[in-house]
Amino acid sequence: MLGAALLVSSLGGLAACEKAEEKAPEAPPPAFVQPGRCVYTSPFTQAEECRDYTGEGWSAEAAEADCKALQASTFTNDERCTYETTLGRCVLEGGTEDEYAIVMPGDDTSQCASTKRGCELFGGGTFEPDACEGVTDETGGGIGTEGSVFQWPTLACVDPKAGEPAGQSGGKVCTFGSIAGCTEPGRKFTDYASCEPVLTQRPYWSAPPSDFKTPEGDPRLSDPQWLDELAWVTKEVEACGCVCCHSEKAAPAEGPSNWYIEAGPIWTDSFYPTGLALAAGWVPSDALGAYPAEENNGFSRDVAGLPTTDPARMVAFFEGELLRRGFKKEDFANETPFGGPLYEQSLYVPSDCTGGEGVDAAGKITWSGGEARYVYVLSADAKNPGAPPNLDLPQGTIWRLDVAASAAPVKSGITYGEILPDAKQGYPASGAPANLVPGTKYYLYVWADVGVPITRCLFDYAL
Repeated sequence: MLGAALLVSSLGGLAACEKAEEKAPEAPPPAFVQPGRCVYTSPFTQAEECRDYTGEGWSAEAAEADCKALQASTFTNDERCTYETTLGRCVLEGGTEDEYAIVMPGDDTSQCASTKRGCELFGGGTFEPDACEGVTDETGGGIGTEGSVFQWPTLACVDPKAGEPAGQSGGKVCTFGSIAGCTEPGRKFTDYASCEPVLTQRPYWSAPPSDFKTPEGDPRLSDPQWLDELAWVTKEVEACGCVCCHSEKAAPAEGPSNWYIEAGPIWTDSFYPTGLALAAGWVPSDALGAYPAEENNGFSRDVAGLPTTDPARMVAFFEGELLRRGFKKEDFANETPFGGPLYEQSLYVPSDCTGGEGVDAAGKITWSGGEARYVYVLSADAKNPGAPPNLDLPQGTIWRLDVAASAAPVKSGITYGEILPDAKQGYPASGAPANLVPGTKYYLYVWADVGVPITRCLFDYAL
């Protein structure tokens, strides 16, 4: 009996071992090793930043290629961004294989507000503070959300200033309160529009100017014809919303951002080469948006990178500035178009919605990523919405709901075609939107705010 019991016990033990062996967990995959870091010059702040490639989809080759596309960049294998002090990290594409983080070195907490706003409002990322931890409106220049919601441009028509000629609109001077807007030629933007809304329409940083200086004795300093051209360019800039960031008199207390019209003796010295290339139209900047000249007091931005009433003249001036620094157009052939996140978003290719996102048979719209200020339903082949005033309603827009800047954003679950309190129908201008057709694929595009997408996917509408 004992032998039989031992045999049974032995067989049971063997079976248990075999069962355990069958169910033995597989060895865990090797831990992800970050492929490297990229140190570069931010095109917005002209300050050093560092990019950590934290998503498991990054290979060393892909990370290095991404780094090379950035301005003044250096890629280092198998290292992370490390600084003694940082303002914080901006995590983008969080939780995906494409995740990466931008690390902002330094401890100047007066930059916390603009850094956080640039990350979350314009970049669509999540800001993880370091030196900015605990910084409040009182101690750090307004790190809260007040003033950061995009203020939509409005057209203001007012009487001309005393001593100035009558305006071109029934005696009034009409000006869009927009970073792309310009008042009438020969007048100053700040006399006819407020910079307050303009500063919500783009990221603002008090960035240092270029250290390029025109040598003393340069013939331009005594050339009346050249100085007349510089004065004309100055007047063109003063007439437009650019001065809200690029003038000591108009910019916030922190100071102008990079180039500014009071720099001397030749203020265009304060441009970095890439900024000059934008102004000359050598690097595209379409993603920033622009008004047509007939709606903008004759100012256009379809050739030169700065709004102007004479594109050929503006381009010629800035080409001259580039040439005197030794640059040729081909030097910028591989430069990424201007626009930062706005440009990157224009390239986005949507995939199918998941998790019930889309519009259901009852018209309920479901999205993920949080509350929204703009909800689009577009045709499946529509381009991605971009910056106002000319890219925010791409061809193929079927319906858009706009929530007022002064109101709280809306939660997922609104109804297609319904206009909510404190909201308006951004498209169509009047009447109900077109009925959705069963069996048709549509594009759901949701912004937390202008330029901050939280859901972008294709759904099949079915009754």
